[in-house]
Amino acid sequence: MFKLVLSNPEKQLKNGFEKCRQMHPKVSINGAIGNYHVIGNENKYNVKLFRDERGQKIAECCCKANENGMFCYHIAAAVLAHTGIMRQRQAA
Repeated sequence: MFKLVLSNPEKQLKNGFEKCRQMHPKVSINGAIGNYHVIGNENKYNVKLFRDERGQKIAECCCKANENGMFCYHIAAAVLAHTGIMRQRQAA
């Protein structure tokens, strides 16, 4: 898993969000909120979203794109799911 700092997720993940819209990956929680399985192109990827000790938003994914420093659509899909879950929790 490789770490990426999400200082401006909307801008940084623009291409990832667009590919996410095209690919329609399936996202499920992997044990706890912030840990996700993302299935796309017949492969399953583990994505973790969290804040580090300084409060920076961090995303990790085990795919090759992320390994090469790119913001993958797996992270984009997990961010979208995570945002929805957190909004539901705040509304409750």
